[in-house]
Amino acid sequence: MPSPPDGKPASATTGVCPAITAAGRLNESDAVRAHLAEVPLSAQQREGVLARARDLVAGCRARTNERSTLDLFLQEFGLSNEEGIALMCISEALLRIPDEDTAEALVAEKIASANWERHLGHSDSLFLNASTWALMLTGGVIALGGDVTADVGGWIGRLAGRMGESVARAAMSRAVRILGAEFVRGRTIEEALARGGGLAEATSFDMLGEGARTFEDAARYLDAYRHAIRVVGDAAQEHGRSSDSASPRPAISVKLSALHPRFEPLQAERIQDALGATLLGLAKEAAERNLLLTIDAEEAERLELSLRLFEHVARAPELADWDGLGLAVQAYSKRAPAVIDWLAALERPLHVRLVKGAYWDFEIKRAQVEGLAGYPVYTRKAFTDVAYLACAARLFQARHLQPHFATHNAHTIAAVLELGSQADKTYEFQRLHGMGELLYDEARRRGGDFPPVRVYAPVGPHKELLGYLVRRLLENGANSSFVNRFLDDAVPLTEVVRDPLALAEPDSSPHPRIPLPSALFGEVRRNSEGLDVGDGAAVGELLREAHAQREQPLPSESHDPAALVREASDAFGAWNATAASARRAYLARLADLIEANRARFVALLAQEAGKTLQDAVAEVREAADFCRYYGAECERLFTTPTVLPGPTGESNTLALHGRGVFVCISPWNFPLAIFTGQVAAALAAGNTVVAKPAPQTPAVAAAAVELMIEAGIPTNAVRLAPGGAETGADLVAAQGIAGVAFTGSFATAKRIERALAAKDAPIVPFIAETGGQNAMLVDSTALPEQAVDDIVTSAFRSAGQRCSALRVLYVQEDIADTLIPMLIGAMQALVIGDPAHPATDVGPVIDATALAKLQAHVDAMHSRRIHQCDVPPNLPGNYIGPALIEIDTIADLDAEHFGPILHVVRYKAVNFERVLKDIQATSYGLTLGVHSRITRRAEAAIAGAPPGNAYVNRDMIGAVVGVQPFGGEGFSGTGPKAGGPNYLPRFAVERAVTWNTVATGGNAALLRLG
Repeated sequence: MPSPPDGKPASATTGVCPAITAAGRLNESDAVRAHLAEVPLSAQQREGVLARARDLVAGCRARTNERSTLDLFLQEFGLSNEEGIALMCISEALLRIPDEDTAEALVAEKIASANWERHLGHSDSLFLNASTWALMLTGGVIALGGDVTADVGGWIGRLAGRMGESVARAAMSRAVRILGAEFVRGRTIEEALARGGGLAEATSFDMLGEGARTFEDAARYLDAYRHAIRVVGDAAQEHGRSSDSASPRPAISVKLSALHPRFEPLQAERIQDALGATLLGLAKEAAERNLLLTIDAEEAERLELSLRLFEHVARAPELADWDGLGLAVQAYSKRAPAVIDWLAALERPLHVRLVKGAYWDFEIKRAQVEGLAGYPVYTRKAFTDVAYLACAARLFQARHLQPHFATHNAHTIAAVLELGSQADKTYEFQRLHGMGELLYDEARRRGGDFPPVRVYAPVGPHKELLGYLVRRLLENGANSSFVNRFLDDAVPLTEVVRDPLALAEPDSSPHPRIPLPSALFGEVRRNSEGLDVGDGAAVGELLREAHAQREQPLPSESHDPAALVREASDAFGAWNATAASARRAYLARLADLIEANRARFVALLAQEAGKTLQDAVAEVREAADFCRYYGAECERLFTTPTVLPGPTGESNTLALHGRGVFVCISPWNFPLAIFTGQVAAALAAGNTVVAKPAPQTPAVAAAAVELMIEAGIPTNAVRLAPGGAETGADLVAAQGIAGVAFTGSFATAKRIERALAAKDAPIVPFIAETGGQNAMLVDSTALPEQAVDDIVTSAFRSAGQRCSALRVLYVQEDIADTLIPMLIGAMQALVIGDPAHPATDVGPVIDATALAKLQAHVDAMHSRRIHQCDVPPNLPGNYIGPALIEIDTIADLDAEHFGPILHVVRYKAVNFERVLKDIQATSYGLTLGVHSRITRRAEAAIAGAPPGNAYVNRDMIGAVVGVQPFGGEGFSGTGPKAGGPNYLPRFAVERAVTWNTVATGGNAALLRLG
């Protein structure tokens, strides 16, 4: 096993240990092979572990009458089926829904969507059969007659008709509450202590709750932690626990994301001192009461920040003699072994809760969405199990670390017991409250001197349960989960208990159905390269490079638009004759160059367009994606003519060709991505281009054209025409242009349309993408925390200066008084400042003219303004604080207000259709957001106010090329959608060719038929 790194862990000012960063960048196969070499188990020991684990499962299966409610539930409902998902949808939303109509609609849809027949009667458990029907009533259970087994679906319908959906809703609500009680020790810490028999068993109390969205949330969670420490500490003293007691001390688990609304990597500098002081205060209170305090695991991108804060507490002189500090380490993380080494290098007593990890699906998706170089987690379950054992071996060898092994897997328990027998160290196991009791009881019965088992006990009201409940059920209820299968007699012991080392040894390659993020789109194109904001070293390097490239000079030369069109026209013949494969190759090189110049563009985009770090990185990615996507489309569409059906003796083909010179007019809000996308599409289709960037962002465009030439695209095939509105008008009026692609305001688009129509010239295509009065509807089934996250992102990212940005928020009145204050609190946590600083959320608006228009609107709506963020004093630039304004209807707005201004409307559920008509009446059709757990309601919204792009239960910005083709209808544009499969043909002409093959000497093909 490798020795710990030399020296002490890096301080918060210099980042974490480089070994941790390096481990995160490891190839998955290399990491797995290293773990296989680290696990100190011989072949004989491994066989013994396997036999012990299978005996353990067999023993549990022999005690079927002792299975817990949750064991039964998870065995019955593998959550990879529609019934389990229906139950999860209901349990996630039902307890939060305040109005009966919406709750009944949710229950009706989810019950109707699943096939409950397959579960009826599979268990003798009254609870389980009642949950199967979601009909556990407040006073009893509906009797199930013979007609049920004959026609279950009909019985459900008759029951609902006879008793009403409200009965079903009440029954489901009751069932969910009972299910929740099985997972939660108590609604309060006092109730949890009473229900658990005080401190009769070792317990770690976890105060439930989503991560804080507001400073008020954080204060509430802090109070809950402090209260729990005091109550549990007092109970421990009454129970006779002391520092020299042999009984395990009680523990409190703390989630750092609950203690600050912006627990994010790029906010590290801002929150380090404040959160460090808060955490140190909690640690002192726990130390005074001789409790254990464990810092819970978070998502992978937050690991470095968590370690910095942990080190701050671990090195506090006043806690030097306290041995109660601990950290949860996730074995599915490639960085886990390096984290254990880092903890060991702190050279002080610590406890480590080793878990396998609960956010696996999230981490896979995040890496793909963000275009990371690899996954922070393993792609095969067996690899995580191997990594867990490798980490366990390190823990047993680390002198200052006390291991706490959290697992519900029989093989893992048996393997840890074997590893522990080789080490002279005390340790414990941990299980979740409500789960694993039978497994550990059987292990203790068979194991003799079995280590202590601590219960991880969630505490909190039902409304705080749902995030935890969903994650635990999905984690342990998946069809591949040991917990889901180990009590199922239909699954052979040899299948449910397998040696993960034996599975990983012959093949350590990643899962074949989970490609690397770069290979997300297969052989068609490479995914663009993103930035892992959780990798402090990578972020720091990019910022240093960007800072070194600031203050780029702006282009000063001017050009005659007509001359530029003539130059591009002269180059058209040769470029159009260039093979599609060659055009694709040029665009692929351009994409590579754009990514290689990321730091340069990050600097330029901050300087000219006020782009924050994350927005700038995303824009570089989008520009590269456009190049690769249109290159692939070019080769697909333009290489071989389409053969059309026809009579024998005749050949009919249809081919696409370039039109000529395209004028591309791009906006300042995406000066690299849209500029490059328009040009790349026109070039891919065989056209030459005269490109006019916005007058506010000429340097970004000049840098992009420079790279186009470097990529090999002929100089005259793409000509840059910097200038203002007059330049654009001259280009549109120029003779010889074959089409116009434009992104900007509706008013400007209309002027271009009229100018083209008035010309005595051929009719040419006009491709326009304009703005939108974009709305989002949030009904009472929505999860408020998720909705607020998506609202803030949609309305205020990029200072609200996106075509797709949220302008009008419709909130069902039943939840408005909960959601709006949470939204205001989230706005208060935003950072307004220099876009070049990585912590900035909201930068300046584009110029003084834009600022004046926005300020005039806010002033005019002063009486309706319910919140506006303060702009820091002495901040130079064109800044306006994000504003929240309450209006009666979207019709109150006579124009799109292009900035960080969000209008909110409260609506009654019965007026849902009226809301859709109001949205549609604006004649815009760009983006629409919907937050609802009722599928039919989301579908009705999309059908009733049809947008170009609809987003359900997520934010409504950041369309990805080739994934979410972007563009609107009505006042929002002409189509086709940018980044979609129908875009390039609009830049091309179609030419059909017919050959009469009989004319050259007979129809040989027909004659050969005999």
